[in-house]
Amino acid sequence: MVKRLILPISLLLLSVFVMAEPVSPSEKHYRQAAWAFYQQQPATALEALQLAPQQNGRTRLLEAGLYLQLAMPQHAATALEQVLAQPADDNAVPKALKNIALLQFARYQLELGNKTAARQYLEQVNITADGAWRGQQQLLSQLIHWPDISVPPQPDFVSLADQPEMPYVISNQALVLAKQQPQQALNWLARLQQQFVTPAEQGFWQQLFSGRWSLFSRPDGFVYPDDEKQALDDYLQLTQAQLHIQLQDYAAADAILANFGRDSVLSSNALELYSYILTEQRHIPALLAVLQQQIRQQPFSSTAWQAATRIGEQLERALQPDDALAAYNWADNYYQQQYQLINQQANPLQVQQVVQGASQWQQLQLTNDNNLYRLQQDIIALQQQLTAAPERQQRLTSLQQTAEFKLNQQQQLLSSQLPQLSARRQQLQGEFAAIQQQISALTDNSLPQALTQGKLHQQVSRLQRAEQHLQQLPPAQADTYSRRLTRLRGLLQWQYYEDNAAQQYRLNRLQQQISTALTELDSRLQALRQQGTQTDRLRRQQQRLTELSAQQQQLNLALLSQQQQLLAQLNQRLQQHRQQDIARLQQLQRHNKESLARVMELVLLKRAANSGGQP
Repeated sequence: MVKRLILPISLLLLSVFVMAEPVSPSEKHYRQAAWAFYQQQPATALEALQLAPQQNGRTRLLEAGLYLQLAMPQHAATALEQVLAQPADDNAVPKALKNIALLQFARYQLELGNKTAARQYLEQVNITADGAWRGQQQLLSQLIHWPDISVPPQPDFVSLADQPEMPYVISNQALVLAKQQPQQALNWLARLQQQFVTPAEQGFWQQLFSGRWSLFSRPDGFVYPDDEKQALDDYLQLTQAQLHIQLQDYAAADAILANFGRDSVLSSNALELYSYILTEQRHIPALLAVLQQQIRQQPFSSTAWQAATRIGEQLERALQPDDALAAYNWADNYYQQQYQLINQQANPLQVQQVVQGASQWQQLQLTNDNNLYRLQQDIIALQQQLTAAPERQQRLTSLQQTAEFKLNQQQQLLSSQLPQLSARRQQLQGEFAAIQQQISALTDNSLPQALTQGKLHQQVSRLQRAEQHLQQLPPAQADTYSRRLTRLRGLLQWQYYEDNAAQQYRLNRLQQQISTALTELDSRLQALRQQGTQTDRLRRQQQRLTELSAQQQQLNLALLSQQQQLLAQLNQRLQQHRQQDIARLQQLQRHNKESLARVMELVLLKRAANSGGQP
């Protein structure tokens, strides 16, 4: 019994998020992808990754894992090959993360039945020095090469101590060892069981002084959940019982199976082994009870069908022909009923039936066959994505509308405000230059050059004309007028300097205000020009959203096509199972009829003998 490898896709995706260091410009998209993945929406997470402006090895791995969740292995393989083809440099994907991806893809290929591809992916795994994922690697290697696996001289409990796959790896090795050395295999299983024994708890001071204080913070080995631990213990006990039967030590096997838990997941296997022991030991009453229990607990199974005719065989062996005849008649009717029920419950499945629940016979086939179970889960996952497709399409439409609104808004701003602001800036620059000229003129001490207008200008002009007229007067008379004109010029000069200070202060204030307005205007113009550069980004984003919308529709069609293909494969394989079950039923029914005819003949002869030969 080989344990199916468990390495869920969510482990690969979660590892990508934990170990990744997203680039800052794309951090928003990684966070959105992480949230969508947490909500079990792989299509939404994939959409968020596709919107990211930058891509690297980690995003490719995450994209590959999401494609696996969407049951699109070809797309996933393409993304993984892109990661594996990258050169090994400082920015490459970490080795541990790459190992997780390779193990995951190898397992997926194995579940699809492609052992060659699984082996190729497994060969690329390079276990790191800390031994992480060694258990997964060894278990997957066993599943690929089963039953031709290597068996070490002794079980390797040390290197696999912290690996959850340790009991499965060693038990598989014990199964191969049991073909040649069953007793040695029993010893291995006994040592393996000791790994799950929980030691008696010690008090704080006992652990401290005994040197076991380190256990306060670190457990010894891998700690299994209670349910898995119980299932492992049941599996090891059942394997030991099989080896005891192989050694014909029925008493030891009986001791194990008699106390086997009825609520165990392996109770049906234990019941089958127990019936074999009872058959070999000829415990007819107990065996009949076990056979009847198998029929009740395992409908539509080969075990129950064989048990139906074995009841008559055991009664016939116990020399109870009348009871055997009744048992064979009951078995014949039972086979006929099973045949009719299978034909009724083996109708082709529709998608809703796969999601909501199949018939009892179909559900049994889906549970017992890993390939059928895988097909069922893939169909359910695809249906979930198809159900959520309208919401994703509506979200893309909303993003397109938002991008279009922002683009139109920016274009309107650029077409209307940019020319206005440019003209206003040019006007302010002109005013600033004019004021600068006035200030320069005010700083000149030359009175006639500064006074070019106003009342003071008129007075200066009259003074200049008076000075010219004074030159025409006699010197005695001109001396008197000259002193008066000098005093008048001094008064005008004093008034000029007083008015000049006030005018210069006013012009400086006005120049400062214009300078502040120009600075603010330049900031607004720079912001508008930056928005002009963002327009190209919005156009690219709008184009990307249009492409994603088309890709989303193509993805929905691909998902629907993939779902129909998987559903056709599922129904085809179910029909193959139906034919196999019917053939098995017909074979058992023929054997039962032969036994029925033989016992009926014995009963008739016995009745004839008892009646003295009278018919």
